[in-house]
Amino acid sequence: METMPYIESDIPADTAALTEKLQTKIQYLQAIQNALAVNDVRQIYELVDSRKYNAFIRPITRAPLEWGLPNLVQDVQLELSHALAVRAIDYLSVAFPFFYYVETQLGVFEVYFGNWWDRRYFGTFDPVLVQFNFEETVYQQLTDAVALAEQGLRYYTVQIDQLTNTNRTLQKIASQQVQRNNKRAEVESQLDELDQHASFFGARHHQEERERLTEMLQQLDATDQKAIEVPTLIAENNAQILYYSKQDTLLIYEQSAIIEVFGTFDNFEKAVDTLYVDYLSTLLPQADRSGKQNQLSKVVPVILYPDPLVVEGRQTT
Repeated sequence: METMPYIESDIPADTAALTEKLQTKIQYLQAIQNALAVNDVRQIYELVDSRKYNAFIRPITRAPLEWGLPNLVQDVQLELSHALAVRAIDYLSVAFPFFYYVETQLGVFEVYFGNWWDRRYFGTFDPVLVQFNFEETVYQQLTDAVALAEQGLRYYTVQIDQLTNTNRTLQKIASQQVQRNNKRAEVESQLDELDQHASFFGARHHQEERERLTEMLQQLDATDQKAIEVPTLIAENNAQILYYSKQDTLLIYEQSAIIEVFGTFDNFEKAVDTLYVDYLSTLLPQADRSGKQNQLSKVVPVILYPDPLVVEGRQTT
């Protein structure tokens, strides 16, 4: 009986091709390792995402790295983020001096707006992608505040006005206690007189008048009960007004900081959009910078920070 083979294949073994591919991967990783060793940040960005680098930075487009090579460093993205953060945030401290950064875990950088009390968490910064990831709700609030400021309004103007008007109404209730007491005495007197002369009125008229006077007393009781709660309600409203006022103040600080650096909010948004180009352009040799949208005239020097890395924005003289 003829033996059946366990495998059938007409494809010849190509050990040379496999070896070449493995060598390419080794060389790729060695290139990143060497760039890290000499702090060649520009080359790291080119190697990690050559397609994006070619599209935005390189004056003459080259063929991108073999597909799949950047995947070799996917499992060390956080370590790369940590390694690239110092140089990137040193640049950001000049380009966006109102942002401050805290590395909450390896390679994860939270962004805070301002160096004032109760500054707001604003999102995260990704040093590998050179990209801000703003917290949507907070950023939308700032955007809306900018639009309202153009109309001479603050973000919480409507809410503060409503609470202020409510407090006026409550204060009026409290201040009219004497008038209500007098009105109560008058109504109670009318009820007594009505009951004393019930026989002079028709049964239907007597009942309707009594119901009307009784309803007036109930309304006075409800208002008196409201007056008892007035101090507490006004205190709660004042606390809410204070909160809204503080939030408006923070938004004003943020807008002022942006305008001081960028002139307009639109310019700020454009700078956020072109951050990758602006930053990487500073890493190029001077001869290769023409046509790039870099904002700084020189490469910001590297400053080493202790671990865990906590970097704050600062003006560089």
